Amino acid sequence: MNSLRRRLLLWLLPATFAAGALASIGTYWGAFLELDDLLNDQMRYIARHVSLSGEGVSLNERDNRLSAADEDKADEVLLQVWDGNGQLHYSSDPALQLPAPSSAGLSDLSYGEQTWHTFVEKRGDRLIRVAQAQDARWEALAGLAVHLLWPVLSLLPLLALFLWFGIGYGLKPLHRIVAELAQRNASSMVPIPDSDLPMEVRPLVTELNSLLKRLDQAFVQQKDFIADAAHELRTPIMALGLQADLAQRAESEGERSATLVQLQAGVARLAHLSQQLLTLARLEPQAQDAPWQPVSLLGLCKTVIADQIRQAEAKGIDLGLAGQDDVEVQGDPEALRILLNNLVDNAIRHAPGGTIDLAVRRDGDGAILEVTDNGPGIPDEERARVVERFYRGAGEKAPQGSGLGLSIVARIAERHGARLALGAGADGHGLQVRVYFPLSASDRLDGRACISEG
Repeated sequence: MNSLRRRLLLWLLPATFAAGALASIGTYWGAFLELDDLLNDQMRYIARHVSLSGEGVSLNERDNRLSAADEDKADEVLLQVWDGNGQLHYSSDPALQLPAPSSAGLSDLSYGEQTWHTFVEKRGDRLIRVAQAQDARWEALAGLAVHLLWPVLSLLPLLALFLWFGIGYGLKPLHRIVAELAQRNASSMVPIPDSDLPMEVRPLVTELNSLLKRLDQAFVQQKDFIADAAHELRTPIMALGLQADLAQRAESEGERSATLVQLQAGVARLAHLSQQLLTLARLEPQAQDAPWQPVSLLGLCKTVIADQIRQAEAKGIDLGLAGQDDVEVQGDPEALRILLNNLVDNAIRHAPGGTIDLAVRRDGDGAILEVTDNGPGIPDEERARVVERFYRGAGEKAPQGSGLGLSIVARIAERHGARLALGAGADGHGLQVRVYFPLSASDRLDGRACISEG
């Protein structure tokens, strides 16, 4: 089980133990140096309080380190008295035959497999040596280390217990957030209260509230889309049902043929509406964006003209290129193809004949994609509304229109940070649609498509 509390404990407990161990090591090293000096002072003290009388050796009574009370430690400190000729006159341990001292002061002496730390004091023609085995010193230091590390080791379980409950107390705000979310259903998008939350948890709650807000907007858009789509599909489906009924009741072959023609046109309109609805659904904000790549606007125009040329010729429309600057923009090639296809398809559906001109122009730090027709155009007061879903103008004469073409165009432009402008043609008639693409990323409109008059 991947537990945050256990993970924190596994990090904090070794770190705390390591800090205690380092503190103990520092204390141990300081005590080691101090104990070494203390033991050296002890040897000096013993040497200076040795009384020499004839051939005898004794210690002052008040400082007798080799008294009966300390006989069990007599072998820890060795006392020797030598003359100037290197003859040993006295040894507290005759079994130890250390070499004669050569000079006064502190020094280390190796004898056998043991190292002795010695202090030699010269008094007249005598040399007084006090020696201590290095092992004895290490035993004293080892005892000191145990005394220093034992509190750290003994407090470790208690420290782990305190850390366990302390981490649990620190994680209480997360449990509160979990309890808050557990009580909600799929339609509850109310923001999570962020009062009295720790500063480390508040960014998480802020992002969760932002996500809830986006989800709420997406659900509202989805509900609106489904409601609008159901409303728009109802009319052509009912029309198809009526036309099929009329075809069955037709009394002559001519009436039946005319009804079937209307039925075929209705099927085409329904297919077109369904395709537009699917396209619009793919362009919703929550849909995943395709990776962007360089797109040639001139090549895009040529591809769309090849796709739409037959439909234009069937209505007697001259479809061609008026401006041919070769400009590349960063974007989704398929989405941009849908944008231009919808503009051209919209122009073909509404233009009674004449011409439809496509143009690509470089404009400073941007590029303009332009579609101009000589159709009825769009009144000024309706240009801001034609990009809404399923909106049809008051003078709409094309029953096959879905009311989605320009809405799809606006959403694709929005995704690409482009500006959409609607205006009249060059001679004041028809409709001219301009899509302005900034070539600099800093100039792109952040998530909005600006609709303006051209």
